[in-house]
Amino acid sequence: MKRFGPVAAALVTGAVVGALMARPLADQSSFASSPEALSSFEAAVQSGPSLQQGRVLSSEQMDRIIAVARDLSPELAARLDEARARDAESFRSALGAQAKRLGSLAVLRERRPELYAIRIQELRLEAQVLALGEQLHSAVDAGRADDAARLEATLRPLVLSFVDSNLRSRAVELASLDAMMRELRVDLERDARQRTETVDRWVDALRQGREPAALGGRRPAEAQAGR
Repeated sequence: MKRFGPVAAALVTGAVVGALMARPLADQSSFASSPEALSSFEAAVQSGPSLQQGRVLSSEQMDRIIAVARDLSPELAARLDEARARDAESFRSALGAQAKRLGSLAVLRERRPELYAIRIQELRLEAQVLALGEQLHSAVDAGRADDAARLEATLRPLVLSFVDSNLRSRAVELASLDAMMRELRVDLERDARQRTETVDRWVDALRQGREPAALGGRRPAEAQAGR
């Protein structure tokens, strides 16, 4: 249970976002329909001050990240607000290892509010579960059987709520991916039927010095951004 120590410490200060670091970063599947928004956040939060100004977090992006932080923990949002008031680099330092996660959640908040609400609930429940788990482990180690029994009775329904929330978020993501796959299959079958016409259009455009229409509805560079 020692691996949960930082989480419990974060909860003591109200920084529920500490629980984010206890799970793998797997949110990118949530943004399959908006890779440009996610890649924009990732480029900004990962770039250093030496990079071009265009890659620095904009004021709007900072607002969106702080809004997510406020949903997770008012104390975290206050710390980010304070750091932002100093300068952009202080804000980036305050984000630390949570930058990519908060940026991803900010995109989710804008593009998929129904899934965002479930994910926020899941993260809050996870933080509570891990903090209570610390208390249970301490009670067991100290031989406080009555306290351990009380804590476990409290913990079990909380874990159930957390698991149910996780299942709901994954079900929503899967439904979205299924819908996207169906659309991609329809597009692929249509383009396969029209391959001869596509070749004619490309050759004609190149002959006239025009840029050919994108295959599959997007350009190669855009396809790379979605990976």
